[in-house]
Amino acid sequence: MKETRASFALLFFIIAAHIAYFLPQVSIESEVSQSYSVTTCPEAVNGSRSTALLPTRQVGVRELARANASFNKPKSGTPTLSSGAIIVEGDPRNSWVIQTKATRWTSAATCISGATTSWFVGGTANVTSQGKLVLINGGLSDAVAEVATYSEDGPSVPRSITVKALTEREIRIDSLLPGANRLVVKVKVISGRVTSFLIDERARGLDNIGGDFVAPITTPSTELVIAGVPAKFGSSSSITRVLRLMSTDEVDTNVSVEVISRAGIYVPVELGNIEINAGEVVDIPIQNLDLGKGNFGLKIMATSAIVASLLSEVKSGSVSDFMWSAPSTSFENASFNIYGLEPSITFLGDQIRARIQWRSRDGKSFSENLSGEEILNWRVPANTRLITISNISGARAGMSWLTSDGVTHLPIESAATLESAARPRADISVIQPRTR
Repeated sequence: MKETRASFALLFFIIAAHIAYFLPQVSIESEVSQSYSVTTCPEAVNGSRSTALLPTRQVGVRELARANASFNKPKSGTPTLSSGAIIVEGDPRNSWVIQTKATRWTSAATCISGATTSWFVGGTANVTSQGKLVLINGGLSDAVAEVATYSEDGPSVPRSITVKALTEREIRIDSLLPGANRLVVKVKVISGRVTSFLIDERARGLDNIGGDFVAPITTPSTELVIAGVPAKFGSSSSITRVLRLMSTDEVDTNVSVEVISRAGIYVPVELGNIEINAGEVVDIPIQNLDLGKGNFGLKIMATSAIVASLLSEVKSGSVSDFMWSAPSTSFENASFNIYGLEPSITFLGDQIRARIQWRSRDGKSFSENLSGEEILNWRVPANTRLITISNISGARAGMSWLTSDGVTHLPIESAATLESAARPRADISVIQPRTR
C-alpha cells in the first residue's frame, strides 16, 4: 500500500514538472525611464513686471491654471508673465524669472520644481514691509504647507496653509509675524506639490527702499559659502551690508566668518566668534573690511547647522536698491540663457577648474577654460545668450549685476531634477509558449 502511494506521488510530480515546463514562461524585467521634472516660474508680485528667461524658445510652457493645456512653444525666449505663473517643460537647462519695478528695484529667481523644505533667510515684518510669500500648487489636488517663522524673538507657532489645485497663493510676510524686524521663513510641504518663493519689497511712505527675491536654502549646514558679492558698484557707489544668521538646531551655536577676496583671505576679529541662540535670528554688520575691488565671498562655519544670507543695500547714481545673497551649493553642470545681461560670475573653492561655453546673439560659439585657487571672477561678455558651465572641481558660484532699475544676486546651481521610474517589461514568452 505504501509502495503504491509512493508511486502515485512520483508520477504526479513528474506530470506537474512537465506541465510547468511547457506552460508560457513569464520573464519580467524592468527598464529605467528618466526625465527632467517640470519647473515653476512665479507671476508678477505687487504690480511689478515679470519676464521668464527660458534656455530657448523651443522649450514648452503652459499657464499654471490650465490643467488640460499642452506645453506650447512660446513666440519668444523671454515671455512676459501677464497671466499668472507658468509651468516650464522638463529640461536640463535652467529657466529664470526677472521681476522689476522700473527705476525702483530689480530681482531674479531660478524657476524650480520645489523642495520638501525651503528656508528663506531674509525679509522683515515691520512697517516698511510689502513683501510676499508665494506658494504655487502645480498639482491636480489641494496641497498643504506648514509655514514657520523666526525672528529676533525666536520661533513662532507654525501654521498650516492650504493651496488649491493649480493656483498661486500670496501671503504678506508682515502678516506672518507682525512687527518683527528680522525674519527667517521655513516652508515645509505636508501634502501635494508646492513650489515656494519669497520676495522682500520695502517702502517707507512714498519712498522706495528696494526689493529682491530671497533664494531658498533646502539644507541647513555647518558650512555655508556665499559667492559673487560685489565689493562695489561703480566708482561712486555706497554699500551697507548685514549678515543674517540663525541656528536651525535646538542648541546655541558659535559661528565664524571668513572673507575671501582677491585682496586676501582672512577672518576679521569681530567675525571670529559669533554666538547665537537656537531659533533666534541675528543680524551682524559687515563693515570696515578690505574687500578689494572685484567680487568677494563669505565662508561661514558653525558648530551646528545654520542658515544664512547677506543683505547688501546699494546706492549708485540714481539706483537705490538692495539684494539678498544666499549660499551657493556645489554643482557639476549648469546651463542658462542670459539674454544680454552682463553679470560677473564668481567661483569659490580650494581648487577652481571650470569650462565655460557660450553663444553670442549672432549664433557664434565661444569657450574658455578657467583655473585658479580660492576665488576667481569672470565677466560675462556683451551680447551673450546661452551659457554652459562645466564645473570640474565642484566649486561654488554666484553672480550679481546692476541695471538702471536696481541690483540683484543669484546663486548658480543646476535646477533641473532628473527623475527615474522603473517600468516592467515582459519578454515574448508571455504570449508565446516555450518550445524545445
